Amino acid sequence: MSEEIKRTEPAPATAEGGNWLSKELSMFWNGISMTGGDYGSLCQLFFDNLSTLLGALFALQTLANPIAFGDIAVSTDTMNQIVWGQIVPGVGVTMVAGNLYYTWQAIRMTNKCGRQYTAQPYGLNTPGAFAFVYNIIYSIFFAEGGGDEAFIKGYKVALAANFVTGLISLVLGIFGRYILKVVPPAGLLVPIAGIGVAFLGLEQLTNSIAAPIVGYSTIMWVYLGWYANIRLGYGSFRLPEALQVILIGIILGWATGLNDPQDTKDAAKLVKWWGPVWTGGDIFEDIDLLADYLGIVIPLGISAAATSLMCLVSAKEAGDPFPVRESMIADGIGTCVASFFGSPFGTVIYIGHPAHKRSGAKIGYSMVNGIVYLFFSWFGLLALIQSIVNPATIGPIVFFVGLQVNEEALNFMPSRHYSAYIIGIFPSVYDWVTNVSNLAPVANEDFSYDVNSAGFTSWFGVLAWKRGSLLVSLLWVSMIVNVLDRQWKGAAIWAFIASLFAVFGIIHVPQAGFSNFSDPFWEQCSSPDFCWEFANQWMFFVAYLMLAVTFLLVLVGSKYDDHIEEPIDDESRHAFDDWFADAYKFKDADGNIRDSRDETVIVAPGSAANELKKDPDHDPIVEKEESPPVSKAFPRKLEVFI
Repeated sequence: MSEEIKRTEPAPATAEGGNWLSKELSMFWNGISMTGGDYGSLCQLFFDNLSTLLGALFALQTLANPIAFGDIAVSTDTMNQIVWGQIVPGVGVTMVAGNLYYTWQAIRMTNKCGRQYTAQPYGLNTPGAFAFVYNIIYSIFFAEGGGDEAFIKGYKVALAANFVTGLISLVLGIFGRYILKVVPPAGLLVPIAGIGVAFLGLEQLTNSIAAPIVGYSTIMWVYLGWYANIRLGYGSFRLPEALQVILIGIILGWATGLNDPQDTKDAAKLVKWWGPVWTGGDIFEDIDLLADYLGIVIPLGISAAATSLMCLVSAKEAGDPFPVRESMIADGIGTCVASFFGSPFGTVIYIGHPAHKRSGAKIGYSMVNGIVYLFFSWFGLLALIQSIVNPATIGPIVFFVGLQVNEEALNFMPSRHYSAYIIGIFPSVYDWVTNVSNLAPVANEDFSYDVNSAGFTSWFGVLAWKRGSLLVSLLWVSMIVNVLDRQWKGAAIWAFIASLFAVFGIIHVPQAGFSNFSDPFWEQCSSPDFCWEFANQWMFFVAYLMLAVTFLLVLVGSKYDDHIEEPIDDESRHAFDDWFADAYKFKDADGNIRDSRDETVIVAPGSAANELKKDPDHDPIVEKEESPPVSKAFPRKLEVFI
């Protein structure tokens, strides 16, 4: 065994172990850097997480509003203790742990591959956070009659649900590489693009559009900064794109009265030491109630794992293939840790890696984001920030991430799959529509509004694709991509897989299991006298089986009917066969695509192969500004961690 190989092996305990640890720490310290792109991405990632966190907290704090809930409202002291004393500090713990881990991972990969990696963004699971607030905490609060005790019970069940969600993600992470081999690339990219359109686009821009004096300017400065490269400053000093959007929004918000000084005074009272709280015992106190909410927990666990996998695919297409199994397991562990420190909100690899890479971010933005959240959450500073920066300013920054996710998906997909992309974003849009409907003006003089009461039967279709939206998108895109490529056996397999999710109630219906297998759920009834009887759980199951049979019949017919064209089996279907194929590739200043292991030219400028990759904004091969230092403890031989 060569000396070089010995250096890559884990060192045993004692002296060699200490030497290994010192090399790890030295590599980590030397690999940390903060560039202009890192500062911009730090602002973007910070406010991206902040918008989710503050939105979820605002939904919780509504239960303490005596005007809305009267005598059953949660007391202010109880609400502040749970929100600022337990949930927010718990978020700080998991944020710093996760961001430090993914910083270390990017430094490791940079050293191993001999070229610069951009760290993966990390943050709160947006769909999961709102699902646990509205579907678990709210449900238990009203079922138990409201008040402090009911609120605390709902909070504890949400902690247990978050813990189970993390376990599901962890287990599914073990099979990450296998999932990559069987799921079409578009099936993993389009669901994330749907979140980009719905929750990072439509949802985030509504506040900006509602306040045009502030919002129109902040929206346009997204395009001026990131796309037209207009950056405020003097000489060589230029503000990061995200920071200039924030400054413009803050100035306009305070100048026009959109920001209320009283909100800032109230928030200042919450600035004090809160610190982390161990809530391990609370997780299992009311865990028996969790059985009633498995229909929410199971899809969220599967969706969280799928989200992590989709983000890894997005990062690979941007030029940075990260270890799959390691990353997905780390996400699951991070969510479990959050539960033990008081947070009912899971954490995942965040979408938007391509946007951060395009902005020039490298390593530092992720680590600093975690440290900032730890400090701000333990000292109550997030409430103060909420009162200073208005939603009309935060929204467009998050919107930019949604834009980048969709651009990456469309640039990666062959044009023949665009029709699958369009239908694949529908489930997330339907999911967003139901959230907006829940916040719409009241339906009548009694000030009541029920999101599930449909004036038209089409609303039941919206609800069906809203439930398990990420999984629905993945399944339908995978089916349609196989249809478009005339891979009939693959289409039949995906239809059968969808039927399994449908038969167990994981998608399309409000609750997993068989309690309403052949009867409508109450959500499918618009009045005591009318229930929609054409979307029962068994019908979705049978519908997918019918599709599977259809695809198999076409497969048989293709052997005898010359009008059925041959299947398409090009490189787009095998994009993930060799996950680390481009890990060592980079583009130098002269446009040569090189191999970082020996600096040999793979593709020269002007060659036919390079002409296909000449767009610098969307080239999956990384633009290498300079060769990063490579730790001697980690030679330029890629070690597969999966």
